[in-house]
Amino acid sequence: LTTAFYEQRPAFHWHPGLLIDGATLQVPFLADLTTLADPTSPWTFLNYLRTRERLYPFYFAEQFHIHRAEYDAYCRWVSEQLPTIHFDHQVDAVHWNAAHSHYEVDWTRLGPDGETRSQGHTHTRHIALGVGTAPFIPDPPRPLADAPPSAARPATVTG
Repeated sequence: LTTAFYEQRPAFHWHPGLLIDGATLQVPFLADLTTLADPTSPWTFLNYLRTRERLYPFYFAEQFHIHRAEYDAYCRWVSEQLPTIHFDHQVDAVHWNAAHSHYEVDWTRLGPDGETRSQGHTHTRHIALGVGTAPFIPDPPRPLADAPPSAARPATVTG
């Protein structure tokens, strides 16, 4: 797959505000992002520990349930290595280009204070919109979601 993910936040954070000191995951570390699907993946929790020179201390501690804060750090470590994730990118507009049968996505790369660093344009055949627990469609794709489906524009934007 050729993909691009745009995220307005500056970095990944798993359950911000819910990382209580000492709280652990309810599942063992083997239920990480990849191990059960592909134990040879470079993004396993054990590889994360190895890169932090903590694999042997973890092994000898014999703890199968890791701390939630460490899982957050692990997920952030993985996200920082994936070249298709673009943090600090705000999607400004999404338009259907009927002539070329694709969507046009306008985005702005943000600086630390929210100022514009650069702007760009991406073409794509498909869009997936993460709307959160409570469905919410932001302003940029609102016209696509509100428009009735037609043969000229595939109905792929949903709320």
